[in-house]
Amino acid sequence: MRPKAKHNDDDEIDTRPPSRSQKKRDSHALQALGGKLAEMPDSALKRLNLAPRLAEAIKDYKALTKHEAKRRQLQFIGALMRDADADPLARAVEDMEGGNRSQARAFHEVEAWRAALISGNESHLESILMLAKEEDRNTLRPQIRQLVRNARAEQEKNKPPRSARTLFRLLRELQQGTTLTPAGAEGAGGNDTDTEGEAESIPSHTTAEF
Repeated sequence: MRPKAKHNDDDEIDTRPPSRSQKKRDSHALQALGGKLAEMPDSALKRLNLAPRLAEAIKDYKALTKHEAKRRQLQFIGALMRDADADPLARAVEDMEGGNRSQARAFHEVEAWRAALISGNESHLESILMLAKEEDRNTLRPQIRQLVRNARAEQEKNKPPRSARTLFRLLRELQQGTTLTPAGAEGAGGNDTDTEGEAESIPSHTTAEF
């Protein structure tokens, strides 16, 4: 008969040690969590204050290239995870993954704006411009349109998509509410097909470009 620790008449807690299958599931979960930690950037890992052995094991894992070596190292990380406080580490991974999903959605929104503009659909242009300061909108409107024309010319002539990239950065900055320098319109103006001198002075505060 299994022992139980009775807390009250309606609530009982099973005090048996975990079964072998439960231990196996827990071990796999810790190894999976360790694998997610190993995929985090070093800057994020430093904020987690990992135990030195675990931090070193993750560093070694990142340096490996062969599949079998990485698999064995991941098992070792999983073993070290048994001595770690897994709950805050799991929350950190969830926060990072949630942030990545939000960033991905934001990038996809900007890409949709850019694709629509280049295809000739300006239905969202005014709502996009509303993201900018009122005094900047009249300058940004022709700047965006010029970048769109340059991007179309690049596509037609199979040139590198310099204007399309600049347009993405500009739209991304508008989305983020980043301070803009509308003076970049000077580079976006001029000959519609002159992509070599386009909008180089627009500040880039984002590193991702589609």
